[in-house]
Amino acid sequence: MIKKLLVALPLTLALAAPSFAQDFPERAMRIVHGFGAGGNADTVSRIMAEAISADLGEPVVVESRPGAGGTVASGYVASEAPDGYTMQLLVGGHAVAAALYNELPYDSVNDFTFLSTLGQFPFFVAARAGEYESISALIEAARAEPGSIVIGHSGVGSTQHLTGELLGLQTGAEFIHVPYKGGAAASTALMGGEVNVIIDTGTVISGQAEAGVYDILAVTSAERWPDAPDVPTLNETVAPGFDVVSWTGLGAPAGVPDDVVEILSTSIGKALAQPDVQEKIAALGAAPGGSTSEELKALIERQIAVWSEVIEAAGIERR
Repeated sequence: MIKKLLVALPLTLALAAPSFAQDFPERAMRIVHGFGAGGNADTVSRIMAEAISADLGEPVVVESRPGAGGTVASGYVASEAPDGYTMQLLVGGHAVAAALYNELPYDSVNDFTFLSTLGQFPFFVAARAGEYESISALIEAARAEPGSIVIGHSGVGSTQHLTGELLGLQTGAEFIHVPYKGGAAASTALMGGEVNVIIDTGTVISGQAEAGVYDILAVTSAERWPDAPDVPTLNETVAPGFDVVSWTGLGAPAGVPDDVVEILSTSIGKALAQPDVQEKIAALGAAPGGSTSEELKALIERQIAVWSEVIEAAGIERR
């Protein structure tokens, strides 16, 4: 009798214990991001938090842990329990950081579970109204007088900075790159004549362009951007093959169980299918769209390789 009980007990426990995913989620979840409150990352996080909470029936809290271009938040999330209750709003800078920093307290690929992209967006090249009649004119001026054109951007090692470096490498133009504390500060510098050009998102540039203060000379995506169909691409003008599109996505610590990943990914997909969520993300200058976990991981790996090459070719000192 004792022997029968010893044999039967594990089976009884196995049958009685539900899988983790059957109970997920049982409490509040978090979306952590590495930027200031009120910015695009914070806004996208709140859009997704609201939609995921409505779908899964538990609160989703947005938590800001700014610092070092998002790496503070990434280090924090990578060290959290892989239970699905902590997610991270990832941006293109996640790949840039892996290329730029010699030592990070985490592995940008292997220490994360990738859930889905949320949207993609290009950058725009803008100058003060009337200063350059086209992107070709800008590049010709930069070639004729190397170092005469100053590009303002949102910080050394930012995706905007590296996009400008890549433009110089592909066109043979030599620019001076000046960092500012964010895109708004770089835009102010352009208005004040401190720089000749800025490269940034549509949300930073479009208002001044619509007011006639800036001319948008080109877009960095390979194809013309649907929201700006009259703006030529770098690819079709001065830099054939040029294609830089940044992104936002959601990730979590490495090791989240597959069934929990499936629950979260499905919920994200449902959110991105909602017209109001699409409209809110589009209003931030991005084209909303999801992906599989594998597709987001592959995107990050490709971008790490590309930006590593740009950093080396441009002679940017790794930190």
